[in-house]
Amino acid sequence: MLRTLAIFGAGPVMGLSLARRFGRQGFRIALVARTRANLDHLVAELARDGVEAAGFTADVYEPDRLAGAIGAIKEAYGRIDVAVFSPGGGSMGEGIAATLDVDVENARVILDRFVLSAVALVRQVLPDMVERGDGAILFTAGQSGIYPTPSLGNAGMAQAALRNYFHTLNAELAGKGVYVGAVNVGALIEGSVPHQAITSSLVSLDFEPEVVHPDVLADGFWELYTKQDRVEALVGSFGQ
Repeated sequence: MLRTLAIFGAGPVMGLSLARRFGRQGFRIALVARTRANLDHLVAELARDGVEAAGFTADVYEPDRLAGAIGAIKEAYGRIDVAVFSPGGGSMGEGIAATLDVDVENARVILDRFVLSAVALVRQVLPDMVERGDGAILFTAGQSGIYPTPSLGNAGMAQAALRNYFHTLNAELAGKGVYVGAVNVGALIEGSVPHQAITSSLVSLDFEPEVVHPDVLADGFWELYTKQDRVEALVGSFGQ
C-alpha cells in the first residue's frame, strides 16, 4: 500500500529535500503551502525526480484553512501516514523579539505561529492515526527550545512549549502505534531566506554561523521516522 507524507508549510528548500527523501522510499507527497506558484514549482521538481506529489493551498497558521487542506488530502489519497509540521520562511528574524523586548503582543504572535498551529494540526490528523494504530507526526523545531538564547526571547518561549508538547505527545501515544518526534534546527539551512540574507551581506553576524544542507535535515527526519528510538534530534549548534 502506498503511504502518504503531508508537509504542512512546504517550501523550496527544506520542504523539497524532505519530500525527495521520503519520495525515494515510495511515499506520495502532499504539499501544503500558502501560494499556488510555490506548490506548482515543488510538484514539478518532484515529478522530475519521479516522485508523485500534489499541492494543497492553505495557510498553516489558519486552523479553518488547515482543516480544509487536510480534508482535501484525505479525499485525494485516502489517508495521511506521516504529517510534518514545518512552518517557516519570511524575512530574517520576522516577528522575533529579544527577551527584554518581549511583550504580550509579540509573544502571542509567535506562540500562535509555532505552538497553537501545531496543536491545531495534531487535533486534525491524530484521531485517524490512533484509530488505525499507525502513523507519525513530526515537527521542525528550533534549538532555542533546548538552549535558551536571549536574542530569541519570544521564539525560545514558543519552542520550549512546542518541545514540551511533542515530548508529552510521544509519551502519551507510546504503545498506540503513533510516533511523534522532532528535528531541532541548530544551524542555518543552506539556501533558506536567513542564509541568503547573510551571504548577500544584508545581515551581519559577529560569529561565523554553521550552515547545513537541507538534505542533512531530511535524513534526520527519515532516521527518526524509521528508527523511532528517540523523541528528537539536534542538527547543528548555531550560536553555541
